[in-house]
Order: sequence, then structure tokens, then C-alpha cells
Amino acid sequence: MRVLVVAENVSERLRAVSALALHADAVVTEAASGEEARQELLAEHDAYDVVVVDGDLQPRGGFAILYDLRQQATLQELTPLPSLVLISREQDRWLADWAGANDTMLKPVDSFRLSKRVKELVGQTAPPYGGSGGTAQQVAAALGETGDGGR
Repeated sequence: MRVLVVAENVSERLRAVSALALHADAVVTEAASGEEARQELLAEHDAYDVVVVDGDLQPRGGFAILYDLRQQATLQELTPLPSLVLISREQDRWLADWAGANDTMLKPVDSFRLSKRVKELVGQTAPPYGGSGGTAQQVAAALGETGDGGR
């Protein structure tokens, strides 16, 4: 299991890395910023099974970084990686859905729950970009767009 953990806050990053160390087969790479994660994934996209992103990244936020990474993967015809977003508030689940996250977890991180959830994500695929029930689909439906390119 290969996991990229993205968090600026050192204690949040260490909690996540420690939680994932519970798996003997886990190889964890840390990124301290969204830009560092972007560069790592552009260079080594196929090297990871799951991405864990702190929703509170600065300056744009982990949700925007995750959205951008998924869009970039789609444009490059890569399979978007399954992801889990660490959130500060229940209300942030909407943003995580918008960003295309597979799962969310409230902070502070519970080591056993994070370890279990990441293990469950291994082997899953990310939801389709703007897919079923996603924000993009809801907006398109509200605007009366069919999603077939106007055909």
C-alpha cells in the first residue's frame, strides 16, 4: 500500500503517518504543501494507491488541491487516485464531495480509523470526475445540460 499524505501542519501529518505505520505493507510519502504534492503526483502518479489530504492546506485549501489533481489526472488520461480528506468541520463534507474525495475523516485523526479507511480505499477507484451525484452533475442538471456535449 503506497500512500501520499499531504498536510502543512506537522502534527496532523505525523498523526496520519503514524496511523498508516500500523500496516506493515504501508509505504508512506509526506508532502508539506499542495504544490509539493502536485509535483510528486505529476512525477510519480503511478507510485501511489491512495492520497490523504488535509482540507486546511494554505493558501487555496486541500479541497482545491484535490480537485485540481483529479482534473489534471483526467486531462492526462490517468486514473484519479482514491482519496481521503481530513476535515475540521462536518460542513466540509460538501467541499470534499465537490473535490471528488472518496472519504472524509474529522480531525483530530483517530489512528485506527484512519488506518482502516485507507486500507479500504486501496483497490478502489476514485468516483467519476463530476460523476454520479457530484456537484458538477447537480449544477449541469440544474442548468438543463445533458452532459453529452450538446449532441
